Amino acid sequence: MYCICCKKNNVKPYTLGDDKEKTEEDLLWQNIKLFDDSRTINNQMIDGGIIQIIEAGYGSNHDGDRIIIAICDECIKQNLEDATLLYFDDYLFPTQNEKDFIQAEFVNPSKIKYRRRKNLDGLV
Repeated sequence: MYCICCKKNNVKPYTLGDDKEKTEEDLLWQNIKLFDDSRTINNQMIDGGIIQIIEAGYGSNHDGDRIIIAICDECIKQNLEDATLLYFDDYLFPTQNEKDFIQAEFVNPSKIKYRRRKNLDGLV
């Protein structure tokens, strides 16, 4: 899928097991109900970046729309550095010590960059 920043087609869903027969298009729009969960591109393995379905909330011109976006690893790195993207959390590390580390190493610096950028924008 094409990255929303650099516009390169370098973010790909992995095809494993039953998915080997599916095309990239099939994987992007799949919505399989499994017991109490759904299987969508949001919970598939991705090579080279992130592909997610985002949902427009109330107040957007796209209220209720669900849109598939992709961003490559290189653009994620660049956009985190300038606070265009903001680091929120890491869902893989559940213990408090790990959460404290993530907060100190990634979340707090992201907040500082965000504040700095917003303050600089306010001066211009």
